[in-house]
Amino acid sequence: SSLRRPPAPSRGDCPLEAWVPYAANVLVLCGRDSVMAVSRGVAPRWREFDKEMEEKEREMLKKAGIIMPEGHMDGYKYMPQKRVVEKQSWEVKPGPNSTPQSSSSSWNNSDVSFELGQGIAHITLNRPQTNNSLNDGMMQGIHDACFELHRRSDIRIVVLRAEGKMFCAGGDPKSFQDTASMTDAQSQRSSVCMMRLLHYFQSLPQFTIGLAQGSAMGTGVGLLAACDAVCAVNSARFVVSEVKIGMCPAAIVPVITSKVGASHAKRIMCTAENISAPLAKQMGLVTELVDDEAEFSKYVETICDKITLCAPLASARSKRLVQNVASRPLTLKLISYTGGELADVRVGEEAVKGMVAVQAKTRPSWAEIPIKPLY
Repeated sequence: SSLRRPPAPSRGDCPLEAWVPYAANVLVLCGRDSVMAVSRGVAPRWREFDKEMEEKEREMLKKAGIIMPEGHMDGYKYMPQKRVVEKQSWEVKPGPNSTPQSSSSSWNNSDVSFELGQGIAHITLNRPQTNNSLNDGMMQGIHDACFELHRRSDIRIVVLRAEGKMFCAGGDPKSFQDTASMTDAQSQRSSVCMMRLLHYFQSLPQFTIGLAQGSAMGTGVGLLAACDAVCAVNSARFVVSEVKIGMCPAAIVPVITSKVGASHAKRIMCTAENISAPLAKQMGLVTELVDDEAEFSKYVETICDKITLCAPLASARSKRLVQNVASRPLTLKLISYTGGELADVRVGEEAVKGMVAVQAKTRPSWAEIPIKPLY
């Protein structure tokens, strides 16, 4: 063969670059059958080279007045003080921002209405005089309703609706003035609180329905994007216009992107385009269109009939499973998570009752109690 092993560099004073091509060529020429020979021949020479480099380093330090004793590295082991562990989406549990100030039994928030029915709850934005712009009171009301709903297994559906001509005009203009006077830390805390609120609502175990009887702007679009299904009137418009005033809609980016995908999200948020209801449906922001809000009742009733037939816990876990795997690459951790969820659900009480009902040709217990819309 014309290929021959290059001569090894001398063991004397040789630079690192003299060893690199030698080691690389030896590996190429020896092939798979001579790996052990390479490990016996090259590895010891690398150790000799390391030792020589250590001696030179010690001499240089000595000239600088630093004396390194022999064996000063023996037994050394670096132990980091903090270990950074990447958490998976299914390991992050949604949590409240603060202690709730109201409950369904003693509701005292005038900016948001919270009503419970048979298997259903209604959250209503109630500031029509300001086009339902979000102030602290309204956000607290949504937070308090979510706090209770996360703990109510008897509620199967949550309807988010609004009073007045507009669904939501976004943030209250007064809050923008307050933001201007905030420090960087306060501004960041405020944005994080809004993102946590949207995530808290988005993670409700119930199936959520957004009813847009009018247009939505800014954070109002984010609220609709956090819903599992959205029904809007044909005349509604949707716009996120923060970029026009030199701002970024950072708090609502995650929910909108997860709802419509990166391409449509960039169109909505980077161009500040005034999106029509039919276009919003094409993008996936809106699920269904109606001519008049009077048709909302029929739409909600249809979903109630479908959810009634579904096991409550199985439905809630399916929703969380979809949220946790959306847009994630297929990895061993993901496979393990989904497999674990299936194994756990299979032996659950609902699965047992469901199989018994199938064999007996009867309806399972959860299907016997219909979900009844309040409106």
